Amino acid sequence: MSYQAMWFLIPAPADVVERHGPRLRALLDAHAADPGNRALRRRWEREGLAPEELEELAVGPLGEDPDGLYAVWEDCGTAGPCAAVQARNRYPVLGLAHGLGPERTAGLPGWFGDVVVGPEEVRAALPAVEAVFDLDGAERRAAERRALDALRTDDLSGLFDAVLPVWRAAAEAGHGLIGAQFVP
Repeated sequence: MSYQAMWFLIPAPADVVERHGPRLRALLDAHAADPGNRALRRRWEREGLAPEELEELAVGPLGEDPDGLYAVWEDCGTAGPCAAVQARNRYPVLGLAHGLGPERTAGLPGWFGDVVVGPEEVRAALPAVEAVFDLDGAERRAAERRALDALRTDDLSGLFDAVLPVWRAAAEAGHGLIGAQFVP
């Protein structure tokens, strides 16, 4: 059976992060603390994983309730530009993580695209997020090849270009960010 997975990164006003953040962060914290997830992530960081194994890590907890996510994002209104990336039969951040590798991916807040950060966290993390995507031409081509391989596609549709503009705009506007992957 075929599916289309989506990854959204949406600017969130501070009051939206305050209202929804505790519940969403609790889900992320529990997921990251799960012994199986911790062990698999450590293994990825030490020795790497094949895309099929990495996909187990790349599916976070926030996408388990699409209706809840839609309600959160509806509360965000039109706070600014958002990122929307899709992949067929794979989760988009699987490609990003496989392409960037564990060291660079560690510079991104949250869990493989599932992220809840307030305005101060957005501003504080901006230099690290910029460093994650600071790839010279050869590094960028190699990362894209790895991402294409992981996603089994020939179209990245903005996967490497979606995060920074949204992150910078949120920082400039004084907003937080809420992101998640899910199958709508």
